[in-house]
Amino acid sequence: MSPEQAAQFLSDYGPIVWTVFLIVAIIGVLMKIWPTISKIVYTIDIISELPEGLDKIEERLKGVEYEVKTNGGSSIKDAVKRIEDHLYSIK
Repeated sequence: MSPEQAAQFLSDYGPIVWTVFLIVAIIGVLMKIWPTISKIVYTIDIISELPEGLDKIEERLKGVEYEVKTNGGSSIKDAVKRIEDHLYSIK
């Protein structure tokens, strides 16, 4: 290939060759960093679901709190107190 033919080839196909090279390079970089990207996305998903999960935990804790505080007779703490009082009266 003469220098004139090489120059003509590069002027005709140079942009295509560079475009293909850049696409291959970008794909290669993405394949290398994909595990890191997927971990970041997974972490963001977990963080985005956190407020909903905290609301559920708060509701469950309210139920537990209801049972361990005296409330006039319907909690577990009230029932245990009644049982204790009954056992002391039997002695």
